[in-house]
Amino acid sequence: MSKINTSESLMESSLATAQSSRSIPASFGLLKELQSAGGLRAIDVQFGLFIYQQQCRASRDQDNSVHELAEHIGVLACLLSYEFGLGHICIDVNKVSIHEMLSLKYWLKIHSKWSDKYATTLMQWQQLDWKAICLKSDLVANANGSTAQPLVLDGDRVYMTRYWHYEMKVAAGFLQRAKPVLYSSDKKQAMRNTLDRLFAREYSYLWMALSQIDLDNIQDRRRAMCESLDVEITDNLNWTEIDNALASARCVNDLALLDSLVPMSACLNWQKVAAAVALTRQFSVISGGPGTGKTTTVAKLLAALVTQSQDEATTPIIKLVAPTGKAAARLTESIGLAIDQLPVDPNIKAKMPRQSSTIHKLLGARANTVQLKHNRLNPLHVDILVVDEASMVDLPMMHRLLDALPKHARLILLGDKDQLASVEAGAILGDICSLSQTEYQAEYAKQLIDITGFQSFQSSTKSNDIADSLCMLRKSYRFHARSGIGKLAKAINEGDVAQVSATWLQGFNDIHLHPLIAPNLQTPQELETAQAELLGLMVEGYRPYCETIRLIKSALSQFHAEQAQADLFADIDVEPLSKAQMEEKAKQVLKAFSQTRLLCAVREGEHGVEGMNRAIEHALTQKKHISPKPGELWYEGRPIMISHNDSALGLHNGDIGICLSDLSEEDPRSRVYFEMPDGRIKGVLPSRVPQHETAFAMTIHKSQGSEFAHTVLLLPPKMNRILTRELIYTGVTRAKSRLDLFANPHVLAQGVSIKTLRTSGLSEKLNQIVRD
Repeated sequence: MSKINTSESLMESSLATAQSSRSIPASFGLLKELQSAGGLRAIDVQFGLFIYQQQCRASRDQDNSVHELAEHIGVLACLLSYEFGLGHICIDVNKVSIHEMLSLKYWLKIHSKWSDKYATTLMQWQQLDWKAICLKSDLVANANGSTAQPLVLDGDRVYMTRYWHYEMKVAAGFLQRAKPVLYSSDKKQAMRNTLDRLFAREYSYLWMALSQIDLDNIQDRRRAMCESLDVEITDNLNWTEIDNALASARCVNDLALLDSLVPMSACLNWQKVAAAVALTRQFSVISGGPGTGKTTTVAKLLAALVTQSQDEATTPIIKLVAPTGKAAARLTESIGLAIDQLPVDPNIKAKMPRQSSTIHKLLGARANTVQLKHNRLNPLHVDILVVDEASMVDLPMMHRLLDALPKHARLILLGDKDQLASVEAGAILGDICSLSQTEYQAEYAKQLIDITGFQSFQSSTKSNDIADSLCMLRKSYRFHARSGIGKLAKAINEGDVAQVSATWLQGFNDIHLHPLIAPNLQTPQELETAQAELLGLMVEGYRPYCETIRLIKSALSQFHAEQAQADLFADIDVEPLSKAQMEEKAKQVLKAFSQTRLLCAVREGEHGVEGMNRAIEHALTQKKHISPKPGELWYEGRPIMISHNDSALGLHNGDIGICLSDLSEEDPRSRVYFEMPDGRIKGVLPSRVPQHETAFAMTIHKSQGSEFAHTVLLLPPKMNRILTRELIYTGVTRAKSRLDLFANPHVLAQGVSIKTLRTSGLSEKLNQIVRD
């Protein structure tokens, strides 16, 4: 978490001062007990005590009312710090009740004795006018006045001052770029022609759909056509001729007859709409679930932008970024494939970016300093910036990005609003997308009709510039009708517990539920069976990766044998692998390892990352797939994940590496190989690798930005406050082809029912500023 703008030593000093100068306020007795039990962090209580002390110093009078005010504002600061640690940017003073704060309520529930011990304190907190307390305090600034205080009251929300500034500047930054650009008729027609070429109908989806239904059923045929071609307006269609065309088609090319029977005006392709929105605004957001075609859409959009710039005799500087190295590497791979498939001139493709980087690298992060190379005084050299996996971008990072972006530059955010929010504070993408609607402002709706050819846009006086900048992709091209992963993800995302339970019973072959029993109801034999089943899956899942390692080890053994023979016969010349060959072998291992992954909801315990990493490592050792030596950390094939950024090495939190012998050296040493965001392979000596952990298992949080052909998802058998709809949805949607879920069905249902809501004022600020 980002540190509060107060050093720990200063807070420790404040605690000592508070204890020596006067007794600790009564309210802090409850807070300290919550801290001891793990309900609060030490920094939360210390920050509250620090604010308490500062309030006492700021007040000249030292009567009881002053101490009472200081105590209350200190408690509020403690709760604000705690909520900040959970990702909230602020707290609403109208909701500051110990019983209304979900997480603290959870702790009080398991320690019910506290409710009796501190009943009076709890009752007083619920009856306090927290807004009036803020208005009286010298340490809480008013948002409309000076903000040179540690806290800010903005309406009914209390912020740490730094984060209030971040939120204000991010809101202003989005709004400055959200204004539409209205084009001439000629320009709109040129855009229409470009988008029609790029988003030409692909009848392969319709042909596949027709092959899976009874063609004698007219309603099924029509439904398949409408879904495949995104038909929205059906009233004026000539269904007799359409039915004949569908029934008589003998190959996919025969379906092209529908071009004349189903006009573009009757359809609504949201990918094309998203491209049109981004073409006509400096700021746009494209959000969609897995398989909805975000990368394909942005590739076509960039092709349209490059085409547009050619007409204007310019060449835009386009940058692609993602929050993590893994997400950037995946974007590099996927955007390259998407560009190759575009129906555009090779000269256009040559001007499109194929490599991405992390946001940190783009901004010029440097070792041993928090200062970035690029900011408003030294802006980025970019005309179009695309940010993938935008749900992972926290408030401070978005502020830094906007601060460094030139005023003329376009900003395009891609992501899935329903995934987990950023690890750090804020939920930028969710906040923005909460303003989404299907209607547009009247003048802008008319422009979209002209550019896309679709006639079903509706206008609304309730829309605004931010809402008009958003586009939600609603159709999944990855998960077909027989995909259990797609059905399950949809049910989870909608919070439909009954449908989640029903999905497992529908016979899908790509999803498998392995029920876990609550620990207190589980016999030792049942526990052993569940563990064996899980470990068996993981050993089988990692077998191809282990086999690839075995082949490399065989090559190493052969190399040593030939080297020994060369020593006996001087005329034999044994050459090690070239560096490029070694990197290619490392890439093969990394690719094989990336096919399967165990994702855990928690870090600690036997059902967490730490316990499962040990268990999988032991199981693979038992099967002789890996050979770790006692007392040695590094071994051939050890997978690791970086947990601490190292700008000097270009390695970042979440990057995956594999330890292998470097066969390009005459005396092979171990190196840890990473795939960099631009697709290159980099080998690092183990002694130089920054903080890391073994990566047979990883948390769901760490898996964001990644996809695995086979995902094994493990939830704790007892309810844990970390289990939410967004966490489970994110874990499920990491799976591309197969999902195995180990979970207690009751815990799964509870988790799906809990939707994460992060408190912030960003959505309201965007609306408020628009109205003003």
